[in-house]
Amino acid sequence: MQWWKVIIGAVIIGALGWFGWYVTRPVPGIRTDEQGREHVTPEAVAAFAYNSNPPTSGPHLPTWVKAGVFDRPQSEGELIHALEHGYVIMSYNCNVHLQTQNSKLKTQKYNANLKTFLSQNVFAHEEGGPPPEASVSAVFNVPSEATASAVNESEGCTGLVKQLTELANKKKIWKLIVVPRPQLDTTIALTAWTYLDTFDQFDEKRITRFIDYHRDQGPEKTME
Repeated sequence: MQWWKVIIGAVIIGALGWFGWYVTRPVPGIRTDEQGREHVTPEAVAAFAYNSNPPTSGPHLPTWVKAGVFDRPQSEGELIHALEHGYVIMSYNCNVHLQTQNSKLKTQKYNANLKTFLSQNVFAHEEGGPPPEASVSAVFNVPSEATASAVNESEGCTGLVKQLTELANKKKIWKLIVVPRPQLDTTIALTAWTYLDTFDQFDEKRITRFIDYHRDQGPEKTME
């Protein structure tokens, strides 16, 4: 028997099997309807009814959030624009399930400063942005059930942020954003252009699979 023929045949069969799995593998996350790609003002972003939380497409600002790990909320309109460029965003809200009674008291101080941050930072380079007295709801389209802040000083929150940060660094940060989201109604949300996955426990394999499948797959191909 010519063993080389057997080996080649096995390789071909294996390659065909892998290709079949690759093209039929389930897509990570839930597909959402695209809501457009128009560049609009911050007021238009605040007024628009996005079909998911966090949004996965739709009207957004001309500027976008760059890759990185953030300890403060970022502009909704800039995050959506990042998705258009193929970014994957890892949003989190520790106050859904990771808040202790002690951390609730400490979070109140953060809440008191949130509006000030939004007026001073979120719209720092956006002409025509909301005035300093703009509400959190107007800026972020907050659902009524959302918590007022996304971070606290509990061990659970500290651990979650560390895990997300380490995973982002492991994946080289490129086109990745880790960001607290006060209006998130689950602990973790992964978003890519028109795709969303939400859950309450850190799952490295689940997050990695989402990143590997969706990163750099947005409708607008860019270097960053």
